[in-house]
Amino acid sequence: MKNISKLLVLLLSVLLASTSFGFSKDKLTQIEDNLLVGINTENTGLQISCAYFLGELKSERAINPLLKMLKSGETEEERIIAALSLSKIQTDKAIFEVKQRAKFDDSERVQRLCGLFYNCCMARQQKADVIVEPFQVVNLNLEFNGMRLADFAY
Repeated sequence: MKNISKLLVLLLSVLLASTSFGFSKDKLTQIEDNLLVGINTENTGLQISCAYFLGELKSERAINPLLKMLKSGETEEERIIAALSLSKIQTDKAIFEVKQRAKFDDSERVQRLCGLFYNCCMARQQKADVIVEPFQVVNLNLEFNGMRLADFAY
């Protein structure tokens, strides 16, 4: 049983690693379907691997199974990988649940990592909102040892 699950994980990993070589939309959907089946199995290692790769694919279809794993995962690792994948998918619902786990999870480790994932999501969103105004060196009026920087500007 363990060998079969290891083989399945290896096969899925190889398939996902080769997605950058131009799989069709149908093939990606099939891979996503297989990962969704894997996340709903009883094998914890397979669940964690599938959850990770669904996050890498940014699969919005995986949000509900990942939320279930985040809320009711038996091990810290399950909840951490679910939070990581949800933070990569970056929907409002997913980010909110990661924030809630950062506040209310029983494990201090899960709380700390969920907090880091949440902060990374917020930083990514804020970078898009930052607008840098162009400026000219002449307007800065910087001086060093009596020489103005504007004197060297083109």
